[in-house]
Amino acid sequence: GGSWLRTASAAPPPGPVYRVATTAPEVALAVNVVWGTEYVPKILSILRQNHAQATFFLGGAWAASHPALARELAAAGMEIGNHGYAHRHQSTLSFDANLAEITRATRAIELATGVRPTLFAPPYGEYNATVLAAAAALHMPVIMWTIDTIDWRPDSSPGLIAQRVLSRAAPGAIILMHPTERTVDALPGLLKALAERGYRV
Repeated sequence: GGSWLRTASAAPPPGPVYRVATTAPEVALAVNVVWGTEYVPKILSILRQNHAQATFFLGGAWAASHPALARELAAAGMEIGNHGYAHRHQSTLSFDANLAEITRATRAIELATGVRPTLFAPPYGEYNATVLAAAAALHMPVIMWTIDTIDWRPDSSPGLIAQRVLSRAAPGAIILMHPTERTVDALPGLLKALAERGYRV
């Protein structure tokens, strides 16, 4: 006996999630926060005004440095995810170093927000088998994205950001964003356009 156990543990960890499996007219906003702190309250305010939710994937070091703002996101009913502790290239790290980085971030985020994150978005969107195995060992799905707004690029105008999203919006799409001035400018119109198309955010 016991061979089934060996087989089970040898199964590869689940792959990353690039979109949510749903046919419902819903999309998800994933906001990765390690910089752009001054734009976070503005994004939160726009989301609230539009009755929209987002998942804020917080860097652990950022949460430790900005606990009041991190707590405000959680208190507003936003989903809180884990974006690693120090925004490292985790695919270059060992299994143990990956565990340490993700766990340290979870502790910092939980300390700041009172919420234990259950989702992990790897910094730079970089992962390999080691990253996936470490996240699986912590029972945290690895979250990627369907649509990248590329909002951090200076040439990404609010119109271009909206166009990138609206041209590819589909049920279950995960839309990647960052706290930038361009994102703040694009978000109200984008949320309105998504609502007009019948999408819940």
